[in-house]
Amino acid sequence: MISVEEALRILHENIPRPRQELVSLEEAYNCYLAEDIHAPESSPRYTNSAMDGFAVRWADCSRAGEQHPAHLRIIGESQAGVPFDGVVSPGAAVRISTGAMLPEGADSVVRVEDTKESDGEVAIFAIRGLGQDVRHEGEEFRKGASLFHKSMRLGARDLALLASVGLHTVKVFKPPCVSLLVTGTELARFDDQGIKPHQIRDSNTIMLTSAVRDSGAVLRTTSHVEDSLDETIAAVRQAAEGGDAIILCSGGVSVGRHDHVKEAAESVGFHELFWKISQKPGKPLYVCRRDDTLLFGLPGNPVSAFMCFSNYVKPVLAELQGTSSINQSITAKTTERVENKGRRTNFIRVNVENKPNEIPIIKEMAKQGSHMISSIVHADGYIILKPGEVLEPCSLAEVILF
Repeated sequence: MISVEEALRILHENIPRPRQELVSLEEAYNCYLAEDIHAPESSPRYTNSAMDGFAVRWADCSRAGEQHPAHLRIIGESQAGVPFDGVVSPGAAVRISTGAMLPEGADSVVRVEDTKESDGEVAIFAIRGLGQDVRHEGEEFRKGASLFHKSMRLGARDLALLASVGLHTVKVFKPPCVSLLVTGTELARFDDQGIKPHQIRDSNTIMLTSAVRDSGAVLRTTSHVEDSLDETIAAVRQAAEGGDAIILCSGGVSVGRHDHVKEAAESVGFHELFWKISQKPGKPLYVCRRDDTLLFGLPGNPVSAFMCFSNYVKPVLAELQGTSSINQSITAKTTERVENKGRRTNFIRVNVENKPNEIPIIKEMAKQGSHMISSIVHADGYIILKPGEVLEPCSLAEVILF
């Protein structure tokens, strides 16, 4: 068996080259940028008003007050999308809307609540300073400014900024494609009402399907494979011919007579990277490679399969999308002694308690059995302890969050 660190190193060295593609802004949500982006234009694009009111010259109303208002003639209006076509001359004012272009000659905006309009004139009762309520061209950023860095994940706010500067396509890392093979003659669909006494309900398919999508990848195919070498070979060969970056096999990777994934993969041209890791749960993890496709032979046990996915498959899917990690982690402290008494690295599931203005607290889940799906459902994440490692109360630990 190899160590957890060695397994991660081997995976990192064998990750296929990430693929890139040009997509429309509508398709870019949750994708990772494959290039730095600089502003093609300034923001704001033009000098405009931050308020509804009147565009004026500061020189005409700098001394205006409640007792001695300045009186200016109204010569037109500037609306958002319909600018005033003229110049604000001495003694003149232009009615203006929020976001409307500031007319030539004006240098300030008086808010409508500080004015009174009558007979083609406006009385100015207050103005706080030169340039009041004016948004200047390039005030947020100038053309050429750095907006986003490569490997950044695009969310709703980011897409809004890209749209605001006129970018309609972006180069992103292409989401990796995944094929899923779930093995086991004993498996019945989770919704099978005619399940036999000797069968178990398949929970891995829906779990791994969701985990793949949650990691930003595309699930291309899903198959259930009987415990037959011939069927397993055929399923692996078909998945490999699809050119997917990742093939996930659940079950069939241990040393039993009916565990065929390892033999099937090698018979169709995959070469082993490693098999068995000194860890708990998930010891029999098998990983092999053919050209630019990695095959992960996950344990059939749902908890072991999920933990292996979280700690090994998910980081690979992250790198295939041009980023270092899509796992989130926090630093938290223990309240009780946590110890790994075994001879293998242990992924210990924990609960996290957050209190305002305090370091989060972690508590070890009471039930850690690898056959207990509730140990991942009710946990917030896990900590990794090496053999013999002990965390005393008030120790700090990194929690990898689910």
